[in-house]
Amino acid sequence: MPCVGVVVRHWREEDAAALSAAIVESLEHLRPWMPWAAEEPKSPAARLALIRGWERERLAGGDGFLGIWLDGRVAGGCGLHRRIGPGGLELGYWVRPDLTRRGVATEAARQLCGRAFAAPSTDRVEIRHDRANAASGGVPAKLGFERAGERRRPPQAPGEEGVEWIWRLTRAAYERSAG
Repeated sequence: MPCVGVVVRHWREEDAAALSAAIVESLEHLRPWMPWAAEEPKSPAARLALIRGWERERLAGGDGFLGIWLDGRVAGGCGLHRRIGPGGLELGYWVRPDLTRRGVATEAARQLCGRAFAAPSTDRVEIRHDRANAASGGVPAKLGFERAGERRRPPQAPGEEGVEWIWRLTRAAYERSAG
C-alpha cells in the first residue's frame, strides 16, 4: 500500500534551506551509509550551487536528483543515476530518521521506477547498498526487485562492510507488476 502524501520532484533553488535543515537533522543517521554526508553541513551558498548543478546536469541528460516531500515537508532525497551502463539507471534514496519504516522510501522508489521506465531506453533499474545497511534492502524487496548479486568494493562510508548488494528490476518485471 502506497504511503499517502509522498511527492517526488526535482529540487528547486527555493528548497535549499529546507534541504539543508533536513540533512543537518539527519546527519547521524546518514553518515554511516552515505559517503556525501562526510561533506556536510554545507553553507547556504554551497547548497544553492549544488542544486543549480543538479538542474544543469538533469537538463543535459545526466543524473536526476530529486526531493522527497511528505505533507509539504522535506522527507528525504532520491535520485536516478546513469552509472550502471546503457539502458540502466541506479536508484538511490535517503529518508529522515523520524520518517523511517513508514513506507516513505518505498513510495519514493516506486515513483522513481515509474519515471525511469517511462523512458523507452531504460531496460532496468538497480538499487545498490552495502550489506550492512539492511534497512535499505527492505525497499527493493517490497517493490519486486530481485537480488542480482553482490560485489566486494572498498567501503565508502563508515558503517559499510565493503560488500555491495545489487537488486534489479527489469522493464518486463515492472510491466507485469504494474499491469
